[in-house]
Amino acid sequence: MAKKVVSVYGDISIKSPFNSDQLIIEIGNHHIACLVKLSVKGELAAVEVYSFNSFEDDWYEIFQDIRQKSKILNRGFIDTRVYFNLPESVLIPSDLYSEASANKYLQLIHGDTINQVIKSQHINVEPSITVATKIKRGLIDAVNSNLMMITTHNTYAVFVENLLSPSRVYNHILLKVQLYSGEMLVGLLYNNKLQIVQLYNQETPEDILYHLLNVLEQYNLKAEETTLELSGYIEIKTPLYENIKKVFPRITFDMPSDDMIKLHDFTKYPKHYLTPFLNLS
Repeated sequence: MAKKVVSVYGDISIKSPFNSDQLIIEIGNHHIACLVKLSVKGELAAVEVYSFNSFEDDWYEIFQDIRQKSKILNRGFIDTRVYFNLPESVLIPSDLYSEASANKYLQLIHGDTINQVIKSQHINVEPSITVATKIKRGLIDAVNSNLMMITTHNTYAVFVENLLSPSRVYNHILLKVQLYSGEMLVGLLYNNKLQIVQLYNQETPEDILYHLLNVLEQYNLKAEETTLELSGYIEIKTPLYENIKKVFPRITFDMPSDDMIKLHDFTKYPKHYLTPFLNLS
C-alpha cells in the first residue's frame, strides 16, 4: 500500500514512549513525509518519506500501514506539526479573507465543500496573503486518530514565504518547482509579483514539461528568460533533466543549508532531493 522511498536516521531514541522532540509531518495525496527535530540541539534526527495513492486507498488504512513500517511513528510526540500539501487550495488577499469568503472561493475553484474541513493559515509576506485549503473529513479523522498534540499548517505558506524572500537574487522571471511523487508544486514570480501557486498532478516527464510551459504561456512569458528553480524528485543526468535543460537554459537548485544535512545517511540522495521537506523544519 504505502512504500517507503526515503529513510535517513541519525540520533533518534526510542527509549521513552513520549518525548519533547518535534514531529513534522507533510501530507499530500501521494506522499507522507515524517521528520524528527531534536528539542535540545534543534537538529533533524530522522526523515522518512512514503508514497501511495490516496485515491485508491483509505486514509485510515494508509496511516496504519505507515505506522507499521515507520521507525518514527512508533514513538509518541507532544509537539506534532502537520503540513497539508493539497491541490484544493486558494490564496486570498488577507483583507478579503473570512471563513465565508474562503468557503466561497474554494467552492468556486475546487467544487463542493460538503464533508470537507477548511483550514486556513496567514502567510508572512507583504501584501498579506491567507491560504485556505479544503481537506477530506476522512483525512482529518485519520490524522486525529493517529497523532497527538497537533498543530496544523500549510505547505503553501512555507513555499510562498520562500518564493518571496527578499534575499533572493534572480532575473525578472522566477519559476519555482518542487517535485513530489505524482505531483509538482509550482510558483511563478514576475517582476516581484506573485502570479500563481498551484499543485499539479504529474505522471510522466512530459507532464512536468507541459505544466511548466503552460504556466509561462498563461502570462505570455518566455522559457529562455526564466530562472527555473528546482528541488525534490529530480536528478541530473536523466532524460527528464536533459529535456528541461533544453527548454530552460537558466536552472538553479534549491539546496538545504549545511546545518540541515548533518545526518550521515543524507549523502545517499542529491542535496536538493529532500529540500521541500527540510524547508518545513
